[in-house]
Amino acid sequence: MRRQIFLFSVLILSLSLPAAKAQTKVADDALKRAVSLCDYGHWIEARQELLRLRERLSSVEDREQIERVDYYLARCEDELQMEGAEARLRRFLAENGGSSFANDVQYELGDHYCMLGDDAMAEQELRKVDYNMLSPQQRDRYDLRMGYMTFMRGDYDESERYFSRIVPNSEYADHATYYKSYMAYARGELAEARRGFESLRESRIYADLMPFYVMQIDFKGGDYRAVVANGDALMQRTTPEQTLQINRMMAESWFQLQDYAAAVKYLRAFRSAGGEMGRVENYIMGYALYRQTLYAEALPYLREACGKDDLLTQNASYHLADCYLRANDKTNAMHSFAMASSAAFDKAIAEDALFNYGKLQYELGGGHFNEAINVLSRYMALYPRSERLAEVRKLLVAAYYNSHNYAEAYDAIKSMPEPDGEVLLALQKIAYFNGLEAFAEGDLQRAEGSLSESLAVGSNAQYSALASFWLGEIAYAKGDSGVALQRYRSYVARAPRSSREYAMALYNMGYCYFNDGDMAAAGKAFDDYLAVRPTRDGYFADALSRRGDAYYSEREFERAIECYNRAMAVDVPQRYYAEYQRAITLGVQNRRQDKIAALRSIVGADRGDYVDDATYELGRTYIAEENYSEGVRVLEQFVAEYPNSTLAADALSNLGLAYLNLGQRDKALEYYDRVVSLSPQSSQSKGALDGIRDIYMARGDADGYFNYAERRGVETNLSEMARDSMSYAAAQKLYLDGKTREAAVSLKNYLGNYPKGYYRQDALFFLGDCQVREGEEDAAITTLKELAAQGKTQYSERVLDKLSAMCYERERYAEAADAYRQLYDEASTEAAKTNAATGYVASTLKVASDDDIVRMADEVERMSAASDVARRKARYAKASVLDRRGDEAAAMAIYKTLSAETRSAEGAEARYRLIKAEFDARNYDRAENMVYEFSDSNTPQNYWLAKAFILLGDIYMAREDAFQARATYQSVVDGYSPADDGIVDEAKAKIAKME
Repeated sequence: MRRQIFLFSVLILSLSLPAAKAQTKVADDALKRAVSLCDYGHWIEARQELLRLRERLSSVEDREQIERVDYYLARCEDELQMEGAEARLRRFLAENGGSSFANDVQYELGDHYCMLGDDAMAEQELRKVDYNMLSPQQRDRYDLRMGYMTFMRGDYDESERYFSRIVPNSEYADHATYYKSYMAYARGELAEARRGFESLRESRIYADLMPFYVMQIDFKGGDYRAVVANGDALMQRTTPEQTLQINRMMAESWFQLQDYAAAVKYLRAFRSAGGEMGRVENYIMGYALYRQTLYAEALPYLREACGKDDLLTQNASYHLADCYLRANDKTNAMHSFAMASSAAFDKAIAEDALFNYGKLQYELGGGHFNEAINVLSRYMALYPRSERLAEVRKLLVAAYYNSHNYAEAYDAIKSMPEPDGEVLLALQKIAYFNGLEAFAEGDLQRAEGSLSESLAVGSNAQYSALASFWLGEIAYAKGDSGVALQRYRSYVARAPRSSREYAMALYNMGYCYFNDGDMAAAGKAFDDYLAVRPTRDGYFADALSRRGDAYYSEREFERAIECYNRAMAVDVPQRYYAEYQRAITLGVQNRRQDKIAALRSIVGADRGDYVDDATYELGRTYIAEENYSEGVRVLEQFVAEYPNSTLAADALSNLGLAYLNLGQRDKALEYYDRVVSLSPQSSQSKGALDGIRDIYMARGDADGYFNYAERRGVETNLSEMARDSMSYAAAQKLYLDGKTREAAVSLKNYLGNYPKGYYRQDALFFLGDCQVREGEEDAAITTLKELAAQGKTQYSERVLDKLSAMCYERERYAEAADAYRQLYDEASTEAAKTNAATGYVASTLKVASDDDIVRMADEVERMSAASDVARRKARYAKASVLDRRGDEAAAMAIYKTLSAETRSAEGAEARYRLIKAEFDARNYDRAENMVYEFSDSNTPQNYWLAKAFILLGDIYMAREDAFQARATYQSVVDGYSPADDGIVDEAKAKIAKME
């Protein structure tokens, strides 16, 4: 049985072998047919054959054939660009990584991405290919692909390596030659490029392009004759795009050959066909028209050619300037010469342009930033051997004289080497006006330096005399009457009597003598002033009053009253002092009723700064006349209306005395008590306590007095009170004798021994003064702060005035701010309040927080006596805080208010910020007009004006007016100084960014 089975199996096997061989042959034949179809590009039929074959193959027994079938299927689907082609190629690589077909499939995958236009993926996959395993045809195609992709990303060296491997007889040889020639052209290897392009004249693919490329090589190589010889014919058989470029090359070629009419003809054709007129094209057109004397037509083209700082701008702007001059447009001619004046390019053009730039700038007024001075000075420095030097120097001196920007002109003239007599004469004038400007700004140190320099030049008698006058003003402001008198006398000796300063010098001399106590000399000076200045104004009235004061001091009371009467007749605020002083003088003459009538007139009119003084003096006069009832009525009115007056304690003391004489001891006690409450450690308090003691003693109520004294915390021991008085009197005598060091020791002892002494306020005041005189400023500040903390005293205003100034000078700004703020409320005159407000603002801004600044600014708004300067600085500081906090609307509202005045730095910056806001909102017309308004305001704040002009340049750039933008930036570069605060660099950066 087993044998039968074995024989049967053998029989079966022998019968199946011929069948298997027949099946394999069928598969081989099918695969050969499919491969043949692939070789002939019949990809659809090949794919169908391969798919049928793939179904018949066994995954176990036909693995080698399956691998080949899958390879060709992947190729078919790739060639047919079927949706799953990429996936089949990647699947083959994943499943058959070691296959002999893997490198070909990797190649096909890279080629697949090339066909899709995905160069990044194509290059990534192709770089995985083993180049040496590719067929010659595949290698050429590989090099074409890689050469093109590296060419497109600009790697010409690698691209050249790939294209150079393509053999001359390759089907891709023409492509390789084209790209290699193009790269040679791009590298400037024109001969090599020409050889390559010439070899392609018979190319089926590139033949039509070659004449155009060869023309480009001729053009780039400067063979303009060849370009114009072939251009017209070539345009007859080429594309519109190439025709456009040929017209452009023909225009420039004729331009280079100096046939300007032909250049214009072809450039117009280029523009008509849609060619873009860039800077070079505009220059060619503009210069060609210019050379044909068609200046008006040339102008807009040359203007468009101007831009960044380069040779093209220099040439275009230089000829543009001539066009503008011929059109009598000096302003734009000046701007054009400015652009052409850069010495970095054509030096001959630069020199001539710089000269004409400076000359025109002078003729047109000198510029916004003293450009005429700066440009002409630069010309002299750059071209010291120029034959135009004498003319330039003459223009420069004239520019100095005409300048109104004195600080800038001063800096410029000081930098001029070896100034001659004319330049020194200009320096004297400029230094004088620079000093005046600094004086007006409150910068006395800079003013003194400039005026002294003007005086030292001494070339012009008028300016020498005027400098002496203003140096006198500075000395007077510093409290140096001796120097001031010397300066005023020097001025008066040289100045004409008709000048305003002559009269003011006499007036100020009068005050110098007056303050020094030389009343005879003061009177003469005021008489001289009144003789030369009859104008009935505030100075006139004040001079009459001071003349009256001089007579008063010499006890010539009738003549004093005569002067006061004349001053009273002038309807100015200064009349009120004369009214009051006349009343006082009447009292000195013992004309009590006339004095009372005069004082009642002042009080009844209720006008001027002396109503409070007159009210107090009237009440005091009634009491002196023993008219106690009227005295009480007037003084009670006074303390009610002026409770914070420095005379309040005296008025209360007088009321106590008056009621005591009227027999109303309770009322007297009430007013004496108010003195003690108001000023407990003062001489007035001591007098009031004496009165209180007398009242209690008159009642026989000693215990009542002691209880009162205990309640008030005052000394009742009479011997102790006597020692208090004697100790203070001894210290006071040393002080009055001028022995400040010894007085300070004695006053300190008194204050230490009598902490509740009756004369503590007086002692503190005198001690503070001694410490100031001895230079012990920190100690003086401590003393004066203690006295200021005592509240309202007869010394309050004087103490706070000194304390605030000393704290500020010692840079103790927080304490200074507190003192100035208190001083404003204590000050008795409008001028003193104004000074206090100014100090309060200045001190606060030194150290305060944002919250403190806002609080200060709001307080200053409520100060009616604050100066415009103080109010402006406070508002500006508040606006800056609001800006930092992001409250732009509130800040802009303040800037708008500040911008009405542009002579100050705050007002000028505010104006700039408003302009910037309009620019940011793209309101260019409004912003432009605001810049011009800012310029016309003659602001001396050049920093902010320059910022505005840079913004104006930006406006022109936004409008695509490159010429005006460049001209505007250039005016800042050439005219603005100093050169190291960022403005000039900003303008230069704007120019550098221009195309």
